[in-house]
Amino acid sequence: MTGRAEEPTLGPRQGMHTGTMLSHWRTALAVLCGVIGAVIWAAGLAIYQPYMEPVSPDLGDNNTYWPRDIRQLAILLALAGVVLVGHATMRSLLAAGGAAAGWLAADLILDRVDVHGRPAAGWLAAGAVFAFAATAAAARRVAADGPGQGLVRHVAATVAAVLAALTMLITTPWEEPVADPDHVRIEDTLSMLKAVLVVMFAAAAAGLVPPRHVRRVAAFAGLAALALWPAATMDNRAAAAGMLAGVVLAAVAVAAARDVSLPRLLGVAAACAVVLFPGFLLLYFIGSAAGGAMTALAGNPPVNGADSDLAFAFAALVLGLALAAISRRLTRPAPSELAERAAAAELDQVPAR
Repeated sequence: MTGRAEEPTLGPRQGMHTGTMLSHWRTALAVLCGVIGAVIWAAGLAIYQPYMEPVSPDLGDNNTYWPRDIRQLAILLALAGVVLVGHATMRSLLAAGGAAAGWLAADLILDRVDVHGRPAAGWLAAGAVFAFAATAAAARRVAADGPGQGLVRHVAATVAAVLAALTMLITTPWEEPVADPDHVRIEDTLSMLKAVLVVMFAAAAAGLVPPRHVRRVAAFAGLAALALWPAATMDNRAAAAGMLAGVVLAAVAVAAARDVSLPRLLGVAAACAVVLFPGFLLLYFIGSAAGGAMTALAGNPPVNGADSDLAFAFAALVLGLALAAISRRLTRPAPSELAERAAAAELDQVPAR
């Protein structure tokens, strides 16, 4: 007797039951991501895009084309559902990437022909749900556990977490305070759409993160939410600082699920913070060029020369991929740790005498 109670362990049946429940939860979450993404995309294209488009010869301003940003984020949300339902394998990621290219092309074409109206939005939503279901079924069918699964899961979860943080930056082109009743209605709608996207991206990230070190993952996620709160309620330097800190903490929250010490996680936070500001500036210029190209391809009036036409979703996606690469690299096990784990595994396999 040592006076110390042994920690309870899950038996084979309990572990299998828990794994089945987790799989069902992820599938339900994936379906929700796909359906919500399809509905938001359709509404943004057929209802809000026509309202926001300037009438030639007028030009656009900053954030005039926010419906395009919302639509592209909705596409990324639906594709996060594809990765979820495909067990975060490399094949599911490739299926999601191919679907993203086709969906984006269809979005530009439909924007160019100026689809509009609520009936059109309903048909577009139905078609998008069908396309998501077909892509998810294909991803589920070809999914196979492989050596790249951990990498895909980490990258997809980090991107989803970063998108959840950055979605709050989308705004309308109107200066505060907004008094026009139609503009107030649009502002309220945008706030609702952003809230839904933020919650769903955060849920997708949670579904992609391995169920390890739950407490510290939740702790970093809570800190990220607290840091992002000023960005959602204020428009000053505190909001900008909170946004930067929130993005970093969102990436660290995903990295916290890996088997690394707290000091190494702090190193991840420092590295992400160092690259974040210059990364923002670089992606601002690249994203503005991409946004101008998308506006031209869609046949919409350009944004005036004094403002920018930032492809927000594109810039946020690239930034998320960059932070995922940094956090993955800095949380890789050291060679000594790998040797210790291999030795421990060999000892566990030696039968007791």
